Amino acid sequence: MSEIIETNRLIEMVIDKHNRFLETFNSEFKEIESKLNLIKQQSDAVKKELETTETRITVLNEKYYLLFHQAKKQREEIFRQALEKMRAGKAINFQDVMRLSSRIEEFEKKLHNSKNIEDEERTIVEIKKLLYDFESAVRKAGIIVTSVGIIDKLNEANSSHKELAALQNKPKQDAGSVNDIDRQAGEIDERHNWLKRRIESHNNALAYWEKQKGGINVG
Repeated sequence: MSEIIETNRLIEMVIDKHNRFLETFNSEFKEIESKLNLIKQQSDAVKKELETTETRITVLNEKYYLLFHQAKKQREEIFRQALEKMRAGKAINFQDVMRLSSRIEEFEKKLHNSKNIEDEERTIVEIKKLLYDFESAVRKAGIIVTSVGIIDKLNEANSSHKELAALQNKPKQDAGSVNDIDRQAGEIDERHNWLKRRIESHNNALAYWEKQKGGINVG
């Protein structure tokens, strides 16, 4: 009888030891699991932002070239129509407008080849001046035209190019952030997996000793 009671006490001590371990490990496990979930959310958010930025860069890269092209085509069409009317009306400043057209074409070539935004802005300013000169010149021939649509496209193209320049280094920065976050997650995940194994081990041991305790016949 005494031996059974002593054995029972020893088993209770073992059970108590496993419960203490489980209490400690479960507490840390929950804390680490919360950290892992938070880091995963951060990683997903940065990866989504990276994807969004890369898509935006692709769009902007195509957009500002397209806008410059559209502005050029619109400008050529306005000049063509104005020059036809001036030719038909034998306007005395026909050659002046032809020269304006040639000068604008030179600046349009600069826009097409320029990679420097400051140079681009200076070129756009020159084109705007020439467009205003063009409006004034054809008005003398009794022709009313507006270059507002062309100027709007030039401004929008320039704004797109500026936004593109501001975003160029962001994918590299975001990729670096993703790597840092994933590295942290990897380190925490090691501890997370270790705790998971230890908790499982103590639960199995606890179940064993609970069964042993229940099987002792004290009567």
